[in-house]
Amino acid sequence: HGSRGGALFITHYFHNMMKNGNVSPQSSILSQTITFLRLPLIVAVVYIHTHPGHVVLDGIPVADKDTFPAFSFFQYVITEELARIAVPLFFFISGFLFFYRSGFSTRIYGQKLRKRVRTLLVPYVLWNAAFFLVMFCAQAFLHVSPDKYPAIEEFGWLDWLNIFWSYKGGMPASYQFWFVRDLMVAVLLSPVLYLIVKHLKAFGVFALGVLWLFGIWFHVTGFNIDAFFFFAFGAWYSMNKCDFTAVFGRVRLGATCAYLILLVVNTWLWHINVTDYSFLLRLGIFTGLVAVVSWTAHGISKNRLRVSAFLASSSFFVYAYHVLPVAMVVKTYVRLLPHADDWAFVAGYLLIPLFISAVGVGIYALLHRYLPAFTAVITGGR
Repeated sequence: HGSRGGALFITHYFHNMMKNGNVSPQSSILSQTITFLRLPLIVAVVYIHTHPGHVVLDGIPVADKDTFPAFSFFQYVITEELARIAVPLFFFISGFLFFYRSGFSTRIYGQKLRKRVRTLLVPYVLWNAAFFLVMFCAQAFLHVSPDKYPAIEEFGWLDWLNIFWSYKGGMPASYQFWFVRDLMVAVLLSPVLYLIVKHLKAFGVFALGVLWLFGIWFHVTGFNIDAFFFFAFGAWYSMNKCDFTAVFGRVRLGATCAYLILLVVNTWLWHINVTDYSFLLRLGIFTGLVAVVSWTAHGISKNRLRVSAFLASSSFFVYAYHVLPVAMVVKTYVRLLPHADDWAFVAGYLLIPLFISAVGVGIYALLHRYLPAFTAVITGGR
């Protein structure tokens, strides 16, 4: 009953958001919303990758809900609920921008691929190579061999190739770049997604949404239903010249209420150790995406939120650099704690991602000022 009701609910959302939405995409609110969201969404990703709960103290995992209830609660709500909206929203915005203000032909497709070589492929290769170099030096000179990374001396030819595809557990060497990898696959397959959106229209996007919502997909690294659905969802708005901020704004209150209800329900299910509620989690991501976009656009339209082009431009660097600093700061923080204090872990979890993000923005500012050409290359010209 819950699944059928959820399907009707998301159908209602698609019906409302995909009708009468012919609003000019030239809106400054639209562009400002996209610009504003870039850094906050990256900070959300940093929260996802902050794992003090993986540390073991006196044989007790920090993530244990009974021993550290406050920390476990905050980590679940932020990491598994709020922050999970970030990556689908990035796919959605990417799909929208890919088809923005242009038609689609073989020539245009080639032009877009060439541009993505600079903005996606080059930084993807450079950052993964840099991360692998760090791991190589750690293993070769410091004799540090983290359990989650294979020993380099045991590498075969496939392992060397997998540095840039599936180094460990389906992730590239710098694991946060799985998003860029899957986005590049979606870009390569954009002609297929274009045909789906063009000929099947809203039904085609809805069909992809159903596959995503119910987790119906094959497992091939890089071929991600999250990427395909949200990329196509964003593409629909662009191809139909719809301002999604205006359309989402019409259901802002409904989406917000639905998301808050799902947040409470999902948190309760987590609290009572129910493990299979992925449908509700995905439904929460969808409604949360609509709520986040609509409230951001609303705040900008009311002059309550200010857009900073510089902060937006720093977001890719923060995304690219943050993994190793987060791991180092988390380990240091845990070791410096006088004892396993629940609220001390809450404070660390809340503050470390903000600290790492602020440091990243500062480093980016220095690089942008003194090494602008280098910075442009490693951030894809953003």
